[in-house]
Amino acid sequence: MAHELTYHVYPTDCDVFGHVNHATMITILEHARWALLETVIPLRDVTRRDLWADGVWSVVRHVDIAYHWQSLPGDDLVIRSGLAGVGRTSYRIRQQVRHAATERVHAEATITFVCLDQEGRPVPVPERWKSVFPTW
Repeated sequence: MAHELTYHVYPTDCDVFGHVNHATMITILEHARWALLETVIPLRDVTRRDLWADGVWSVVRHVDIAYHWQSLPGDDLVIRSGLAGVGRTSYRIRQQVRHAATERVHAEATITFVCLDQEGRPVPVPERWKSVFPTW
């Protein structure tokens, strides 16, 4: 089952047009991914590769996002995040942003990460990573 995080939109989250813009939505999605990661490891330990990462780290390679409805101040958004698939050296996290009360989909995204070794070279996704995140 995918992980869910509720996010309340404040006026400071909005641009001069009064809605959440692209840059802010990307940040909200990132907060939800950190919350997903926090289900696996305490955030204070996330940079300690020796504890969980097998000497491997991942970075964003590609972001695919579609906007379906505007998000406004006062909206409570539910961001659902889960593992969508695993390749040889990459994995994909799927995210959906819904309005908490109406269930209307505001945005959908797929974020592709590539796994790197300590020298920055692509490496296979560690076997245990394939089962650590909730699937979509």
